[in-house]
Amino acid sequence: MDDKILIDYCLVSKTLIEDRLVSPKAKALYSILCNWPHGYDCSLKNLSDEMRSGKESVSDLLKELEDLGYIERNRIRGPDGRYDITKYSVFTKPSH
Repeated sequence: MDDKILIDYCLVSKTLIEDRLVSPKAKALYSILCNWPHGYDCSLKNLSDEMRSGKESVSDLLKELEDLGYIERNRIRGPDGRYDITKYSVFTKPSH
């Protein structure tokens, strides 16, 4: 197998791809989350830039994935008490 093929893809849950409750845009966002390396800054701004969509639209897609159990968001407060970082857990099957 060509070495380029081995490193030039990411795995996306077949369960999610076949789930008719998940919108096509949410599937695209899920794919982006799966593709980004562990520890990448998954801020709403970076996700919006990558999706070429507004922050509100991306926020709605994140909520859709969360409500369906495909992701979990953990918001972490900074030293000033404001939410500073959001960590995402991505699941291959709905978590609930």
